[in-house]
Amino acid sequence: MGLGIASVKLNLELFQRGLFKSIESAIDIGAQELHLKLKDFEELVKAAGITNYQKENFQNLENWPKRPRCQTRPFYEMLGIKKYCCVDLGGLYEAIPHDLNLPFEDKTHWGKYDLVTDYGCNEHVFNVAEAYRTMHRLCKPSGLMIISQQVTGGNGYFLFDLSFFEGIAAANNYKILFSSYIVELNKNTKNGSHLSYCIPLSRELLDVLDYSKVDFIGISYVMQKQNNEDFMFPYQSSYLAKSRGNIGYRLQYDMMPPSRAYIPIGGQSPVGIKYLIKELIKSIKRRFKLYVALKRIRLN
Repeated sequence: MGLGIASVKLNLELFQRGLFKSIESAIDIGAQELHLKLKDFEELVKAAGITNYQKENFQNLENWPKRPRCQTRPFYEMLGIKKYCCVDLGGLYEAIPHDLNLPFEDKTHWGKYDLVTDYGCNEHVFNVAEAYRTMHRLCKPSGLMIISQQVTGGNGYFLFDLSFFEGIAAANNYKILFSSYIVELNKNTKNGSHLSYCIPLSRELLDVLDYSKVDFIGISYVMQKQNNEDFMFPYQSSYLAKSRGNIGYRLQYDMMPPSRAYIPIGGQSPVGIKYLIKELIKSIKRRFKLYVALKRIRLN
């Protein structure tokens, strides 16, 4: 489990766009590491304009893929994150020991983290729905969740694709800030890191790939939690439409910043229209608050 070249690039881009300015705390699901060579890491950091890089904090990158490896803590600290921890059954890197198959019941951690990540951990959890509910509960409202999982070539119980994450986003009112496939080639950089690239989330693009040159294909999402409501399990089609007051979700786009989210569409019960109007009003209020916050960031 860890961050390769594509995932490191993604974090640096989010940092450059200012999305890390309000992130002071982070928690990894799984004891995560950086999976690339030091020289490649330094080139990415330099290209991102990072000014507080300290080589001594990342010396273990010289060992990758052998141990001891470099955990993600110094990477997040370099990006301005002050509080870091992780959840892992084995307790590596001073992790909170927890079996992700089971509910995370320590409520002192619920809603306490600005950033919650899953870099290839939850595929190893048989009760995968509980693992993603734990992520949701750990994340603050307005906090970010970064997920990078496997579409092909995984070594866990599950493989994922866009319908899984789009369904979670729709059911829980997450705003989707970024999504892509990650293609890792079976060749390395000149420094020895695995070459990996983010490409648009298009099945047509996957169809033109030469799979003999691909090590694996992953999928990556950056989602923003919008409220403090508990995790909702997604249902496909119109199942449970009456009790939920809608028959599905319609995608909408927001260019401030570029992102997308789902709004529920009218249900079969008499409360369906009222529920839709209520959700639209809530959405408008959230967008106005986000617009005001962005204006303040720009003025500062």
